[in-house]
Amino acid sequence: MTSSNFYSIEDINEALKAHNPFAQPPYVGSSEVWDKEFPDITSLNAHASDAVFQAIEQIRANQYQRTSITITAEAGTGKTHLISRIRHRLQAEGGALFIYANQFGDLNNIKQGFQRTLADSLNKIGNEEVTQWQELAAAIVNNALKSNAKHLSAKQLVKQFGISNLKITKRLVNYLTDIFCKNNSSAKNPDIVRAILWTLSDSHSLYAINWLSGNGLSQHKASELCLPVHSGSAFNTVKQILNLIGYYKELVICFDELDSTESNDTGFTKAQVVAGFVKELFENIRKGVILTVMMPAVWVEQIKKLPAAVVAKVSAQGNPIDLKYMDGDSIVELVTLWLKQFYQDLNLVPSYETYPFTEVELRELSEEKPPIRNVLQWCRENCKPPVTGEAEDLNPVEKLDPVEEAFKTELAQKLGRNLDDNFLLADALLFNFQRLIGYTVEQVNIKKITDKVTKKGGKDNYLNFKIIGTENGKDVCIGVAVLQHSGGRALGAGFKRLIDEENKFNLSRGCLVRSKSKDKEISNYLYNTYLEPLILEGGEFVELKEEEIKPLLAIRSVHKKRNVDYGLTEEQIFQFIVDKAIDYQLGVSNPLLKEILSDPSYQVPDDVIEDDSVLAEESTNSESADFDDITNLLMVDE
Repeated sequence: MTSSNFYSIEDINEALKAHNPFAQPPYVGSSEVWDKEFPDITSLNAHASDAVFQAIEQIRANQYQRTSITITAEAGTGKTHLISRIRHRLQAEGGALFIYANQFGDLNNIKQGFQRTLADSLNKIGNEEVTQWQELAAAIVNNALKSNAKHLSAKQLVKQFGISNLKITKRLVNYLTDIFCKNNSSAKNPDIVRAILWTLSDSHSLYAINWLSGNGLSQHKASELCLPVHSGSAFNTVKQILNLIGYYKELVICFDELDSTESNDTGFTKAQVVAGFVKELFENIRKGVILTVMMPAVWVEQIKKLPAAVVAKVSAQGNPIDLKYMDGDSIVELVTLWLKQFYQDLNLVPSYETYPFTEVELRELSEEKPPIRNVLQWCRENCKPPVTGEAEDLNPVEKLDPVEEAFKTELAQKLGRNLDDNFLLADALLFNFQRLIGYTVEQVNIKKITDKVTKKGGKDNYLNFKIIGTENGKDVCIGVAVLQHSGGRALGAGFKRLIDEENKFNLSRGCLVRSKSKDKEISNYLYNTYLEPLILEGGEFVELKEEEIKPLLAIRSVHKKRNVDYGLTEEQIFQFIVDKAIDYQLGVSNPLLKEILSDPSYQVPDDVIEDDSVLAEESTNSESADFDDITNLLMVDE
């Protein structure tokens, strides 16, 4: 201890009064899995994480090619902490890519949802300080150029791709694709290889990943990247991507958040749908570990009721590994870890590591076998300087609204590819509009919200739901379609529903909800054929803005996880929406919901049309690139 970091007990107590070290909500979401991890006691449930790492080592040693592990854990016992530990260790050590699947959108189409999740996960930073896509692309480049003695790192390739112009990069990508596919029987679809190579170019990676995620490209951008508009069958694309990964790296695919009550149209729960998909993945991946995490009751009551062939593929390693509750040692270690970081950040040195708690009181907590979440909540409520004599506690810990705390946790999660998930976005809009039944918003008195949109009461793949009510005394039926497709038949099909020329949906007007980002620009044909008529006939183009949809997605996620993760009731959540509408842009205060209901403007937006001038200019001189420019591009300085 030096004079620079010696402080009196009064200084430490003042610091504890000013900031609670345990103020952070004790919930772990996908952001903690991918980004800065929660303080982790590596000894807690090490038997579970060690089983995953041991399986990876055995695959590397060619003892077998693939396996699957199921982990069961009660709510709050640290299952997502464990996943975060696995992810961060894989990132630190390299060699294996990590896929985290916790959202799938439409459970009736889980393969498409997983394709989007796969693309989003591979777009996270890997071991080499570039994305996992770029690590895979670098492996493909080095394989294509294996006659070269020089190995090119992913960072070097990203740098070089970033300084070359489009025509050179285009020829380079095509050149490498041709060589790789010629020499590798595993490359069954050259377009997938080509798209992966485009991820090395930061200015084109967004479009390439959109294509790889199944979202497709506009005709203009598809021509620019030499790709078809769509990548084809979702599962075929997934299989080929995973197969390519398997030649160069191990793979860990983790399925989480399977405990919700969601089900598909045939009545199978989310966990059962995922289990069936895991069986297909298991039979198709080349090399890797599939990890599923769920509550013990879900395993017993849902998974075990599936056919034996499915159960065997979900947990090929045998019976599920159960996570343990915290004991006295692990509680002391956890609290010490959190406080150590707090004191170090403030350059403080307490009289003992667990101050203001004593080891005795921390160990007493273990008698009730608490989950990690409960321990952290207890610490937050009790982390304050000891009260001496008859002095009052002048700084009582504020009791946070549990719904608000859960909402803030979900609000902090990054959207990633979810901003392209039409089903997920529409589901959030539908849920939040249902909370407005009986209200009058933007002169529309809302009487009914339904996703049974056809005249026969059926659902539709493109028209998401209808808002039925009265507007200025007249009956109104507004059809809402979230269409984040980049173009092609899907976008056209959605437009046709909104225009509803044949009156199949009995709409008063149609409302298109769509981003105005660069990758969502539409062709002149779609603009003239569909968008302009839609707007001029009283329909609307409502811009999808992340800051407006995010609170709607967050409160919908809280509602889905209300029982298992947050211990909340529907009544609490619905009251929160009413009470905090203004604070958090919920309910009647959400600008996106209001804009959907607002009077049509009859103004056709002109900032959504793609600019094909760049393509025209590039196509006129694309053949002028000297082949030497391509080979020179790969002569990277060490």
